[in-house]
Amino acid sequence: MQVHSKDSVYLTQEITAYVATAEDTILAKMAWYRLGNEVSDQQWRDILGVLKMRRGRLDLDYLGHWAAELNVSDLLVDALADAGTGE
Repeated sequence: MQVHSKDSVYLTQEITAYVATAEDTILAKMAWYRLGNEVSDQQWRDILGVLKMRRGRLDLDYLGHWAAELNVSDLLVDALADAGTGE
């Protein structure tokens, strides 16, 4: 999966690192979970962990759009419910 958005982290004046957003991490893990026949408990726990840690600070429109593009919309719905985010 290609990263669709990124956050900048300034390490020094000369060095900027780019990291995947929480949303892209969730989407990538959902895609891997689906490709692995949805049997990896670790992937699912990671997804739920990110959802819980970023509660209220996720771009749900972005998640919904890319979940549909990646054919993991059902996983997103299930994960949001399992994480109890209320989002």
